[in-house]
Amino acid sequence: MRGFSLLELLLVLSILGIVLALGLPRLNPDAQAVNQAARGLAEQVVRARLEAIRQNAPAGLAVFTEGAGGYAVFLDQNENRAYDPGEEIQAVRFGEGPWARVRLLEEASALGNLPLLFDARGVPAKPIAATIALADPGRRQVRKVVVSQAGRARLE
Repeated sequence: MRGFSLLELLLVLSILGIVLALGLPRLNPDAQAVNQAARGLAEQVVRARLEAIRQNAPAGLAVFTEGAGGYAVFLDQNENRAYDPGEEIQAVRFGEGPWARVRLLEEASALGNLPLLFDARGVPAKPIAATIALADPGRRQVRKVVVSQAGRARLE
């Protein structure tokens, strides 16, 4: 006889069901967008520090809370230790463009002593401690970027 028995077909279908159940959450586009945005934000904290060293001038990262939120890496040209429009090197707004599925979750964030500011040596210009939470519009996927006193970012 040729072909598969009913038992073999059921076994293959059950294994396929288990594999799909385990892999499906990883294919969630909201989760991917939130993870990618959180990794990008952590990388921009490092970029702000490196820009301060490269430009030999204060640089930092400002977080926007209006709308869906966002951030800007900026070079503090007038050295007032704050972000001013026109100083940005790169600005990202959540809720639009490639970050349409991402929102700043302000109630889960501890924005602390913002903006994150580094002096020309790449050392934090003032004490830094911040937690920036990002989420999808339904708030099912949440990732946090935690910035330490030393100005280093990690994901939670």
